[in-house]
Amino acid sequence: MADSTDGVRLDRTDRALLLGLSRDGRRPAADLAKELGLSRQAVTERIRELERRGVIRGYRADVDPMALGLGVRAQLRITLDGKAPQKEKDVLRRLTSSPLVRSVYRVSGEDCFVAEVICRRIEDVNALLLDLQATRALQSSRTAFVLETVLDKGTLGPLPPALLVDEAAQARPARPRG
Repeated sequence: MADSTDGVRLDRTDRALLLGLSRDGRRPAADLAKELGLSRQAVTERIRELERRGVIRGYRADVDPMALGLGVRAQLRITLDGKAPQKEKDVLRRLTSSPLVRSVYRVSGEDCFVAEVICRRIEDVNALLLDLQATRALQSSRTAFVLETVLDKGTLGPLPPALLVDEAAQARPARPRG
């Protein structure tokens, strides 16, 4: 699936605005304008344009899953039966419609997909697997339960400036090594 922001050009002001918003998405436009040396209206227009282009995908609260009783996290590694390619859509429909599934990645290697799941009980993961097996499209699946979260940065969150490539660097051709 192609990202809607492939090839998006960001100028220095856009990058500075994204850095500010990544630290606090609820920050008033007037505060950002003061920091960036722009009018509040210019900041508001830039934010709207970044939203329209899909660079800013939304605003949300970072809720602790444990506070909601969602203490079971798992990764499902799924390999589909190559003899049933038409059933892939059914598997993907079931994965993407399940509230337990937080992300699905098409991956290289022997597996076809990796799905990240969060739920209350291990039995919930088992029920999801049974639902997927009902498609008769799975060749195999492996489940890894998360025992401890060592690092979870979730969404991009507060961006370090190094993650935002500057426009001049994007425009320069790569130099041959030698």
